[in-house]
Amino acid sequence: MGKKRLVIGLFFLLFLLVSTALYADIKLKIAVVNPSEIESQTTPVRYDLPKGMTPDIITDAGNMELKYDFDKNNYYLYQVVKLKPSEKLVLEIKLKDMWIIPAKYINFLKEHTRAMNAQLANTRHAKSGDTLTKKIIDRLDGILKKGADQTMTMGEHINLYYENLGILGEVKEDIGMLEDLVLDVGGIVEERVQVPATLAIPIKTDEKNRAGAVDMTIEVTNPSKTSKQTTKVKYVLPEEVAPRYVIDRGDLDMGYDFTKQSFYVYKDSVMLDPSETKTFVIKIMDVWQVPALELDTLKAHTDNLMTLLKGTEYMAQAKPMADKITASLNEIRRTQALKVSAEEHIAYYRDNEETLTEAKSLVNQLEKFVSQSGASAGVTVKEAEVQKGGGPKEKRARGYEGIDYIVRSIFKGKAPTVATTWKIIYTILIFLGILAALFFGLWFVQVKQSHKRGESIGPVEKRPAEKPDMLTEEKPEAPGDKSE
Repeated sequence: MGKKRLVIGLFFLLFLLVSTALYADIKLKIAVVNPSEIESQTTPVRYDLPKGMTPDIITDAGNMELKYDFDKNNYYLYQVVKLKPSEKLVLEIKLKDMWIIPAKYINFLKEHTRAMNAQLANTRHAKSGDTLTKKIIDRLDGILKKGADQTMTMGEHINLYYENLGILGEVKEDIGMLEDLVLDVGGIVEERVQVPATLAIPIKTDEKNRAGAVDMTIEVTNPSKTSKQTTKVKYVLPEEVAPRYVIDRGDLDMGYDFTKQSFYVYKDSVMLDPSETKTFVIKIMDVWQVPALELDTLKAHTDNLMTLLKGTEYMAQAKPMADKITASLNEIRRTQALKVSAEEHIAYYRDNEETLTEAKSLVNQLEKFVSQSGASAGVTVKEAEVQKGGGPKEKRARGYEGIDYIVRSIFKGKAPTVATTWKIIYTILIFLGILAALFFGLWFVQVKQSHKRGESIGPVEKRPAEKPDMLTEEKPEAPGDKSE
């Protein structure tokens, strides 16, 4: 059993080959080696499919058998192989390339972004729209450019896919912010890409401008005091880390762990002298910070909402919520300023993310109070307010903007599509037609019934002709005497 572990632990290698053009298929090679020069070995070989992937991505499994792991909730390929002394066996698997973000979808997002920004021209959000649009387009172009690189190995290709997924999530959030700006100036958004949690829209700083870096240290030691040792190094990075955030990883390589759904750094072979300890330092951009701009925006937006709620029936409920929001934002600022270890810093960040989500939920409730009071919550853009001098607006229009916000609430943050609009119009016309036909039918029935009632009375009797006066005798008129 120990020898089998040695075979699996040291000689089970997975090679990600350079793919063909357009990444039609991914070729994976599994090399299994028998380290013994005198004994044959029988050992199981297993390859786990990425979590969430289904069997239809396999185009050729060779002699390997497909199975399902109920504990890990994923499929895997399995084969028992027998190896002669010093024999090396290579098993090949072919998979469909599921690690591609379609260029068609990227181009759709670019066109949608430009269309949204065009509606912001000559409005109070024009400058903020231009800032967001440039940021969105630059990132989408970066995804297309990197994806067109045909010199990548499949390992690099898969790593890039998961990194691009993170970028795409941030891009969609920015597009949702852009859509909110359009709705705030009375524009039309037929199909929303993403609906932000609140109407507080920070123009977030780029990750290149994030302050500070976090150092993570990995140490490997040879426990033997007499002999050299070769070992493998693998360190799973925190889930928030993507390759673009790694400033320096030394001579370590980077991969993606499908099971843990996180990136990791590794080195397959590290030679250690007796009792030697080697240290690897990874320098990572400090992504465990809630941007100060986002905190400032939420605070400014909360102040705006409370100004609108002054003197309304909702003020008593809103005041404790606003106080809790302010306290939560202050607590986030306090913990982020602490000088602690990298592990504690990350732990604080994850707690702060939960705190921020709760604060946004309370802000969303304040927005509903404002809407119910008949006012428009509007959109708070921190960058624009700083440029204009800051401070909450004392009054907002309660006419069209208030109605517009209610309409947007009915449609859950997005305007109806053109098709939906025409369906509504046709429905109204049909309803009016049915109503008109009903009134006409009632009128016709009433007229018919009235006519029938008249016929049931019978013909009107003729009055008898009056007898001529006996004293005056009528003379017949002469034919020529009739006056015209």
